[in-house]
Amino acid sequence: MNKNKVKQSVIVAALTSSFGIFISKALGLLYYAPLSALAGESNMAFYSVTYTYYDLLLKISSAGIPFAIAALVARYYIRQDYKTVLLIKKLGISLIMGLSFIVALIFLFASKPLAMQAMGGASASESDVYHLRNLFLILVIAVILVPYLSAIRGYYQGLKRLDLYGSSQALEQFVRVLSIIVLALLFVKVFKFESIYAIYCAIAAAAIAALVTIIFFIFMTKADNKHIDELVKTQDSPAELKSIIIKEIIALGLPYLLISFLGSISPLINANFFLNTISKTNVDIESAKLSMGILLANCNKLHSIPQVLTIGFSAGLVPYLVETLEQQDINKLGKQVVQIIDTVLYILIPIIIIFIFFARDIYFIMYGNTNLDLGTNLFRLSNLVAFSDTIAPIISSIMITLRLRKEAVLTLIGSIMIKFISFFFLVKHFGANGMTFSSLLSSLFVIGAYLLILKKRFGIRFVQSLKRGFIILICALIACLPCIIADYFIPFEYSSRLLDILKMGGIGIVFISLYYLISAKINLPQHIFGVEKISPKSLLSKFRS
Repeated sequence: MNKNKVKQSVIVAALTSSFGIFISKALGLLYYAPLSALAGESNMAFYSVTYTYYDLLLKISSAGIPFAIAALVARYYIRQDYKTVLLIKKLGISLIMGLSFIVALIFLFASKPLAMQAMGGASASESDVYHLRNLFLILVIAVILVPYLSAIRGYYQGLKRLDLYGSSQALEQFVRVLSIIVLALLFVKVFKFESIYAIYCAIAAAAIAALVTIIFFIFMTKADNKHIDELVKTQDSPAELKSIIIKEIIALGLPYLLISFLGSISPLINANFFLNTISKTNVDIESAKLSMGILLANCNKLHSIPQVLTIGFSAGLVPYLVETLEQQDINKLGKQVVQIIDTVLYILIPIIIIFIFFARDIYFIMYGNTNLDLGTNLFRLSNLVAFSDTIAPIISSIMITLRLRKEAVLTLIGSIMIKFISFFFLVKHFGANGMTFSSLLSSLFVIGAYLLILKKRFGIRFVQSLKRGFIILICALIACLPCIIADYFIPFEYSSRLLDILKMGGIGIVFISLYYLISAKINLPQHIFGVEKISPKSLLSKFRS
């Protein structure tokens, strides 16, 4: 394997998984409007409540086990201990299935009181409680199947099959979206069921999609499984003790779960303390509710586009960094970490620049004219947090993978304290934007602390990355300037989303072309990706592969 291939492997893996997740996220944007039309806006509350529980239950059921499986499989595979690789798969799946069954069983028995509480307690209508409880019962199936699917993904992630990881994400979302639309149309429009049954279909779609994706893995991994079985036959040494592997899974999984939980506290602070804090100022409470809804729902939905990089890179870097750490090649490890950060900056910064300067167009395309001025202003500023909240979790995954779990947890606890202390002061002085500023301070603290820890522990120097980040910013601004000038002199009436899509499509083509030409002229992507020459033809070839 030549030098360039070695250097590119971790980036190719990360970009491969990112692309699959991007397709998954793009598909996820398609179903919401038709589902809302079929179910009715009043019934979407059932969907929102059910999926809030779904996200929480998945975190508890998974308990970081898929991450632990990926890291341990990568570690023992590089040691050529193939019997232990299979043991990790078996024990990891057994643990996650046992935990998910326990969680599902508890949720099953608690479904009625939870449904009653969510629908208003003693004042809740019997009909609302009945439907929400039924939705919870349907959700139980997904709570069992999805963690199992996550464990399978973790196993093949550890084997560096990031193509399977990404394509399975896209397939799962495609099946889910298709199931939602087709089943909802069938039940509501053809069979003439009540509109609430569209929500039933949407919740059932999660389990259907997981089942189809599991079948996909069964058929697509036969060659991989056969190859591992052949390697096992060549191994004379026994597998590691079960007790040791279980301890290692727990040791890796629990910190990952804790870090995931700590990372979700900032949004909880926003949701639970904003209205109470803003009510003590002169701001109208109804206006505050509107701003809160736009920022925490609409803007966050748009932020999920660049944050595809978080999921993709966090998945792609694990097996490669584990392998390099196992080999104790600190020099290579430093280069991989720097290259990951440089690549993320090269992709992320131009996205954020477009989001900031064309915030009005992007918001209008997604949400129309309703509260366009307010939405534009909140969205434009919140993109600073989209930037920091994309980078911070990637470096967090690097920290966990490099066994700096204690340092990562302490850093996140510090960031929560910064968030909590700054939140009240900033909200009182800046309103809804105070949430953005406090989140930005918290994320920047995490990024800075992580980089200092990595420098101290592994001697990784990030000065060059900071310089490249600044150069990337200049290239993106120069590429965006003609688009801004054209937009200023050619007035646009925000009356047609289709016309705005065409407009932004043209701007996107011009911007990407200029950004590529300018950055390639100064050899920026060549240095980042470690190649002598980058051309549109070579990029297209890599994309196809």
